[in-house]
Formats: sequence, C-alpha cells, structure tokens
Amino acid sequence: MWQTLWNNKPQRNLAVLAAATFIAVIAATIAVVNDRSSVRTSFVPYPLFEELDAKLDRVDRIVYTASRGMNGVSQIELKRNADGGWVAPSRGGYPVSESLIKKTLLGVGQMEAYEPRTANPEWHRNLGLLKPEDIGSAVRVEFFKGEERLAGLLVGKVPERAVDVKGEGLIYVRRDGEDETFLARGRLPLYKSVNDWLDTAFIDIPREKLARVTLWAGTETPVLLSRGPGDENFAIENAPEGRVSRGAAVANKAATAILGSPFDDVAPAETLEFPDDAPRAVFETFDGLRLTMLMAGEGGALWAKFAAEADPALVPEGEDIAPAEKRAEELNARLSAWTYKLPQDLGNQLTQTMDLLTREAGPADAMSPMPEQMTP
Repeated sequence: MWQTLWNNKPQRNLAVLAAATFIAVIAATIAVVNDRSSVRTSFVPYPLFEELDAKLDRVDRIVYTASRGMNGVSQIELKRNADGGWVAPSRGGYPVSESLIKKTLLGVGQMEAYEPRTANPEWHRNLGLLKPEDIGSAVRVEFFKGEERLAGLLVGKVPERAVDVKGEGLIYVRRDGEDETFLARGRLPLYKSVNDWLDTAFIDIPREKLARVTLWAGTETPVLLSRGPGDENFAIENAPEGRVSRGAAVANKAATAILGSPFDDVAPAETLEFPDDAPRAVFETFDGLRLTMLMAGEGGALWAKFAAEADPALVPEGEDIAPAEKRAEELNARLSAWTYKLPQDLGNQLTQTMDLLTREAGPADAMSPMPEQMTP
C-alpha cells in the first residue's frame, strides 16, 4: 500500500500535507498550553493600589459614578464630617452606614490583581469595563483626601467563576486611566442609589416593650390598640358598640408595623410643612417612652417626622423614669432633624381607620362558652 501511495504523486502530496498539518496543530497546542502554564505560574497576585492600605484613614470623600445611558452619569458622594462620621450630602448630610463605608475602604485598599486580562481597549466593553461617560456599565469608585485623588478604580462584570479556590470574590477591574485589565480578588459594595447607603437605624423600639399605639390621635375617631404586660396580642380598646376586631393578626400588624421598618427616603425636617391638624400616631412603651409621629403627603407619598418624650405617668409604680428619658434623648438626636418617606405598606398600616380594623359583630361574637363546654 505504501509503495502504491508513494508512486501516486497527487495522493503522496496530499498525505504529506495532512501529516504536516497534524504536526503543526499538535505543536501549536503544546505551545499555547506551555504559554498559559507559564503565565499562570509566573504571575503573582499583588495589590492593585500599592500602599493605599496605609492611607485609608486619610480618605474623607468617596465618589461612585455610574452610567445613566443617554442621560449622562449619576454620582453618589459620601463624605466624612467633622465628627469623623460619614454622611450623604445629597440627603442633607444624613448619616450613611459605617459598615458599608468600611467595606468600601477595605475592599479597594486590599483588592488584588489575581490574573491579567487584556490591555486592548476594544475588549473593555466585553468585561464590563467601559467607563460610564462612554455609556459603559463600569462603576467608577474614587477615594479622595480633599481635592487629591488617592485611588480610582473601574469595576466591571463578575465572571462565571465568581470565587477563587479560597472562596474569595472575583471581579473584572482596571485602574482608572489605564487600559490594562485584571481579574481581581476582593469584594466591595456597588450600590447605585444613595438611599442604599443610608444608615437604616430608624424606629428600633423592641416589640416586647410596646404597650399602646394610637392611630389618628387627636381626632374624633382615634383607634386605640393596647395590651397588658406579658400579653402577646394587641386588642382594640375603643371598638364602637356593635363592632369587633378583625382579629389579633390584623391588630398586631397595625400596632407593630413601624418596628424594624426601613424608610424609602429622607430629607431635612424643614423641607416639608406639617399642618397643625396633620394625622398623628402615638407609640407608648411599658417603661415610659412616648413617640409621636406626624404625617403629611407630598407628591402622592407619605412623609413623617418624630418627637420622643418620657412620661412618668406611663411608668409602673416604683420604677425609674431615667431609662425612658435617656431613650427619648437618643431618639430625638437621631430623628428630630429629619422627615422620612414611609414605605407604602407602612403608610397603609398607620392610616387605617376603625372601620378597616373592625367588622360588624355577629351572633357568634356574642356567644361565650358554657362551663361544661370548657371542661375537657
């Protein structure tokens, strides 16, 4: 067969060409594998910003920039105030989450270049690293000390392999102003709304301390929801004759809706006028704290402002009013300078009327179990 193939010149040439192609493919594959292996073994991860870790205590301003498509860019500015706390200037200086600030500072300061990627600008979009001014999806994170920029980082896509072998987060990044890109190791917050950065501490009264809630306080039709010490459920104190509560679950939800609830937005207290007859809700605790909430509408939204006080009349005989006084002082320091936009569900709960919280009593409501019915 080999002799026949050798004597047939066209077939011989075709066989030689096929063999040469096969050898070239094998050689190229070996070269690529060796090249990748060389890169993988020779590249040692290193901090994206050398010595930034030592300068983090100097940072007094953080700026996040993201694209808004054809509408330009949006920026979130976070600043350190004179007391050392961090605030959002666009929200009148409202405090932002210290834990998120810490995660951002450490996230950029300790982020490492884990693997090099491309330095070709034409590939930046594929990695999500096209800058926001070019309608790119990258988020720019910048650290400043006064007007001096200490670091600028463009953060892009999260790869399919989102963590390394040690479980550390991976993301595509490039230093602002440079074309070289990296698969980086590290994590940091990338919230694009300033409200996501705000300190969520709001009405943090423990549920077990809440004794009485009055909806529509100061009107002719208030709703009084109360319970005794040790009771789990709230009851409607002043249900009109012929009407009964729609159930403990309904009363409890209305009474405790504000506890642990977030807020949708915030503004300085003087931003919104609250009329003298504004709807009020009053929250009273077993240890003497009273929190009054005024509500007003603006653009279809419900806004609220708060005032706290300690009332000795609410304190059980023999107990000290001092803890309630201290708690009222803390709440006023946190809340009194602001007005809060309430989530719709919370607003709905706090503006419920007696008609919504009660129903017409039926024959079954008038019946009580006979003694023999209570005996097992």
